[in-house]
Amino acid sequence: MKLMDDIRRRDQLLDWTEQGLLSREQLQRALVPERPQPAARHWLAALDRVLAFYGCLLLALGVLFFFAFNWEELHRFTKLALAAAALSGFAGIALLMPRESVVGRATLMGAALATGGLLALIGQTYQTGADIWQLFAVWTVLSLPWALLSRSAACWVLFWLVANLALVRYFASTGSWLFGGLHGVSPGLLSLAAFNALLLVLFECWGGRLLLQPSRLLPRLAGCGALAALGLGAMIAWWRPGLGHLLLILAAIYLVGIPIYRRFRPDLLLLAMQLYSLVAVLTAGLARLLQDIDDFALVWLLGLFVLLGSAMVSVWLQRCYREDQQ
Repeated sequence: MKLMDDIRRRDQLLDWTEQGLLSREQLQRALVPERPQPAARHWLAALDRVLAFYGCLLLALGVLFFFAFNWEELHRFTKLALAAAALSGFAGIALLMPRESVVGRATLMGAALATGGLLALIGQTYQTGADIWQLFAVWTVLSLPWALLSRSAACWVLFWLVANLALVRYFASTGSWLFGGLHGVSPGLLSLAAFNALLLVLFECWGGRLLLQPSRLLPRLAGCGALAALGLGAMIAWWRPGLGHLLLILAAIYLVGIPIYRRFRPDLLLLAMQLYSLVAVLTAGLARLLQDIDDFALVWLLGLFVLLGSAMVSVWLQRCYREDQQ
């Protein structure tokens, strides 16, 4: 359909040119595609960023694998000196390079990775007895300055990942936070959701200051984390009435988030995540309501509900996409 519309548009423009309604220059400007193909300089700039960041990532991982392979042969002070040298090397190169340059931002990410490796090495060498969540928590705090300095999406993604791992590991170490008693389920999922929601708001409001180049990656990751935590809690809440407040919180988020990301700040991916998570939560509620019927009938009805719900969401999202393209 899009191809036929383009052909009709081109024929109309050519007819107007033949009738003298358009000049040759106006015709050339009208035939320029709305989304032109990237030029060679765009490909070179993209490759420059990709190679710089992956190079620093491989260097940091190479240091970690070097320690893993030569652990028994190296003295503890040699290990610490090499890890500190790697961290200092990344930080030193970042100081010498302009902060806005690709190499400068890539080396700052390498410094954030080397920071985690140095912390793990200290804990392993001196057997501090700290739980792994404490390692991730300290790594999160120490990687924040690197992310603020680099203002790169890659460094912020590392911060987001390590912080979420710290929270998950903390609540997992305090008891059966997911499948155990109600005392552990609600705080763990609410903490994960609150952290990701806070990160979502920060990048929606001040993304231009936190990122050198505008990107929707961090808001989408944070939104995915918040929806995953609350959606999981809401599905569990159908079987545990004590978690009913998670259903209310998620319902409030749907009431606020769906209009925001449809009208005020259009983002089709965040809108799709909310709608599909709504289908998943309603499916869990239907399973709870129909739990006493035959297993085969239950699976058939749930499958039909998921199919119809997903189809309705997909049709509406496609309509939203067409409206946004007009």
